[in-house]
Amino acid sequence: MNRKYASLGLLLLLAAFWGSSTAGKTAKECVFNGTFVALEDNCTRITGSLMFTGSDAINTLYSKLAYVEEINGCVQISGTSYTRLDFFARLRTVVCTNTSLSVDFMIANNSALERLAMPVLRVSRLGLTFNPKLCITSEEGARYTNVQRGAADNFTICQGRAGVLKECNSTQNGMNAGLPDGCELITGNLYVEGTNNQNITDKLQYVKEVYGRVYIRSTNLNTLSIPLLEKVYASEPIASATLEPTILVASNTNFTKLSVPKINFMAKNDLAFMTSDASYVMDQDLCNQLSPYGNVMSNGTVCVAKHTSDPKLWSSIIASLAIYLSVVVS
Repeated sequence: MNRKYASLGLLLLLAAFWGSSTAGKTAKECVFNGTFVALEDNCTRITGSLMFTGSDAINTLYSKLAYVEEINGCVQISGTSYTRLDFFARLRTVVCTNTSLSVDFMIANNSALERLAMPVLRVSRLGLTFNPKLCITSEEGARYTNVQRGAADNFTICQGRAGVLKECNSTQNGMNAGLPDGCELITGNLYVEGTNNQNITDKLQYVKEVYGRVYIRSTNLNTLSIPLLEKVYASEPIASATLEPTILVASNTNFTKLSVPKINFMAKNDLAFMTSDASYVMDQDLCNQLSPYGNVMSNGTVCVAKHTSDPKLWSSIIASLAIYLSVVVS
């Protein structure tokens, strides 16, 4: 059987097996009652005003808000130590009907906040005041058209390795993912597709963030490394009927290894990684890295993450035990 069609068949089989996991999250209306711990799981729409003061565990926010696309209420994030607001990776709209407020979404007095990191949010009135470390990307500056801020608040444009952060758009079936040199932020999906990828390693060497998903499809690559990639938001600019894997590897001729050693954030997903390529053998390092963000599946098998031990911790334990034994013996 043709390899391409065999891979497609396995993808369809996996989709049927996982059901709603690969067919999108069913719209779920939730009412916010004042605490994020009590918020239902897998909400896509929330009714009620949300206030963040930094008292909620960040892992709770990442878990509870991962699929939220709409908020019918006002949002205020004030006095927190958050560095990013990427727990709202999929948030698209905020509608605040409280006419006594001047903004729909207020972000104020967050001393550690460096980036907004809400890739698809569009809001009528955004307030940004007294966030001294915050910078705005060029794309965000164009997307947030009505920003209210104090007289002393200025937009600081985010800087990259050689001046202003370089933002790029990847194109489907484009040569070397359709990317110019020096890209650091991919503003949509990253498409590594087709057989014209001779310089893909150079094109991806500085990429740190991908707003959408990562697709590696129908290539003749054996391996691929994105050495600085830290964050994949898996965001959708418009409502979608599907919730695809955050990283999808499919229909490649002889692909055997993906390396993303710096990953520290991926939006929660049922499938963080999926491949149907017979040539691909899941390595334990990638399994350990990606499993916190969703299932990691290779040819129908979900890998099991293993916690690696910290050599320094074991050295400390052994040293302490040696001291303890010396005291007991003496």
